Formats: sequence, C-alpha cells, structure tokens
Amino acid sequence: MLHIPLFFLFLQYPLIQAGGYLELRLKSAFPLNATVEITEGIYFPTNKRTYSMPLVPDETRILTNIPVRFRHPGTVLVNSGPVEKFGLEYETIRSERWNTIQMTIGPDEIHLPFTGFRIDIKCDRNWYGAYCDQFCNADVAKTINRRCTDSGTLGCPDHYYGPNCDKLINHNWRKCQCQNGGFCVSSFSRHPDPTFKVVKDQLICECPLGFEGLKCEKESYEYAEPITVEMFGRDHKWDNLQQFYNRSLVENELRDLDRF
Repeated sequence: MLHIPLFFLFLQYPLIQAGGYLELRLKSAFPLNATVEITEGIYFPTNKRTYSMPLVPDETRILTNIPVRFRHPGTVLVNSGPVEKFGLEYETIRSERWNTIQMTIGPDEIHLPFTGFRIDIKCDRNWYGAYCDQFCNADVAKTINRRCTDSGTLGCPDHYYGPNCDKLINHNWRKCQCQNGGFCVSSFSRHPDPTFKVVKDQLICECPLGFEGLKCEKESYEYAEPITVEMFGRDHKWDNLQQFYNRSLVENELRDLDRF
C-alpha cells in the first residue's frame, strides 16, 4: 500500500533545512596559483570566502560544496595570479548573478591563461525544484518503485506511468510533446497530508536547465550577467600584454562537459 511509505518519504521534511551549493570548474593552459572569492550580494558583498585553486596545465580543478543562499544575488571572482612571459600580473574573471537558482554559468569563449570556466548551482541530496526547496527521499522512493521528479514530487521510474507504474510512456503522444530536450515523465501530485493515498499520476515534461513551461517551450530568465574579464600587467611589458589579450580568446573547454 502506498500511503505508509509516503508518510516516511516526507517525514523528514520539517527536520532538514533545504539548500544547495555552488560548484566551480577551472582549467588553464599554464600553471597558475589561482584564488577564488565567493560572496553574497553584488554591490555590498557579505560573507566573503576565499579559496586557493592551484592549476596544472590542461587539468580541470573543481571547487565544490560551497553553500549558497537561494533567492539572493551572489558574486564569484577568480584571480589567475601572474604569467610572467606575457607580462601578466593577474587576470580576473567576475561572474555576477541577480538571483540564486539552479543554473549553469559557462560562456562560449574564455580568455587565456584560462581555457575553461564553469559554475553550477546544484541542489543538496534529496532536495529538488528551481530553488532546491522541495524535499523527496530518493532512497525511500526506490523501495516503492518510484522516483523523485525534478520538481520534488513522486513519479514512476523513467519510461513508465500509471497507478502501478506498469504502463509504457509513448513519447509520440500529443500530451508528451516536450520541446528543447525536455523528457516526458510521470508525476503524482503532492498532497498536504503525507498519509493520503495518491493513486493517479499525470504526465509532465522535465525541462533541462535554461528552459521552462509545460512543454519546455520557453527559455528561462537569465539571472546571471555575462562574465567580465580584466587583465593587469606591468607598464614596461604593456605591449606584450596587449598582444596577449588580443590573441587570448579561446573556446571554453568546460562549456559542455560532454565534449572534452
């Protein structure tokens, strides 16, 4: 019977604080002693945290599990440290977001000495939704042949639907015409009483990051500003630095993690 497991599935909800974290990936063509500052706010930053990220050429370094406050602005500032041969004292990459929500920040191109830059805002385990504020216990869901959807409701395992999750989803159905890479899944509505027996599901579209709407037909609002890059160098090597800047724009190797 579904109503008993459902009770335990949501039993921990009032006892655990919702949340998520920031994950930063960096990659460089040169050895760097990079530093990273992460703050809340933009014009009046608070809660500043500083991290050291030494980089080895052509290897991706990951800084993860940095707590964030959802529904608040935030800033990430990366400092490259010096690259003497080009007269570079340091380069800064600044990323500002006006609202913290599940998102990915990764430009198509990046300036050397960096060859890769990517920020991901993710949910903690068992928290779902755009603001990571919907609780669903994924382990308990599996024990009753269910899964947690992206919005934090219960659903049938992928490709199935129905009260007993025994019917195959036909992705050609009109009700399942998800767009922009959306995926048709089953979802049981959330009920205020966790002991209530939910017996009927509906088919919904789970949208990839960057899209929303019933069929993932709309682009999500872009809360992150385009990154800004500045280079600083010594006066007597200004010509070298200017040439380096003009030729330093390269493809961001971390924009799509599946490509490299």
